[in-house]
Amino acid sequence: MVSPAPREVRDLPPHSGNLMSAGQRRRILLREVDVVIDGGANGGQYAKWMRKCGFRGRIHSFEPASSTFAVLADEAASDVDWYCHNTALGVADGEATLHLTRTSLGSSMFQRTELHSRMWPRDVEAGVETVPVRSLRSLWPELGCAGQRVHLKLDVEGAELSVLEGAGPHLDDLALLELELPLVAVHRGAPSFCDILDFLTERGFDIIALEQNHRGDETTGQMLMLDGLFRSSGARPEGCR
Repeated sequence: MVSPAPREVRDLPPHSGNLMSAGQRRRILLREVDVVIDGGANGGQYAKWMRKCGFRGRIHSFEPASSTFAVLADEAASDVDWYCHNTALGVADGEATLHLTRTSLGSSMFQRTELHSRMWPRDVEAGVETVPVRSLRSLWPELGCAGQRVHLKLDVEGAELSVLEGAGPHLDDLALLELELPLVAVHRGAPSFCDILDFLTERGFDIIALEQNHRGDETTGQMLMLDGLFRSSGARPEGCR
């Protein structure tokens, strides 16, 4: 005879009510970090969140759009350890065409797909701007990252893989990595989820977590993108060594 399940099992809800929040996860991970590189900073939202999560170290924020950079610089003005750079991150030093959007959140090196236009109808195209581009390979000495535990965050609207490739050997120096991963095409010609995941797997990065960062398509139920958090296989937290 099979005994009934214990009361505490039978009373479990259909989903856990005790999930770790994104903020709680960052508070744990930021203990491993000395410097945050904030690629695709927009108006400084991520850097301010890092401060709320308890990070007190150096932050380097990169925002290429000139009008958005002015907002970013103003937000960072009172924080002596928050440095702002009016340039895009990419595969090599040079210049590129940035496709601007009305809210600035969708500004990208890539043009939007029809799905992007449908999901964010207010974020219409608002012209183009020629912007400087720097690679992490060339920036690394300037940022003072040698010997530091570096967390690289990328929200660069489809250009994530280019930035990773532009890091060259310094990709192996990263302790943590956080980037936006598309599950469907929202930018024309941008690398796919599998392209980025294969690249990181080949370079020895382990997945820490995948977090939904947008409500998704309410007509189809399709999740559009994730925030992926990765740890270099050579960078283990103190308790795991």
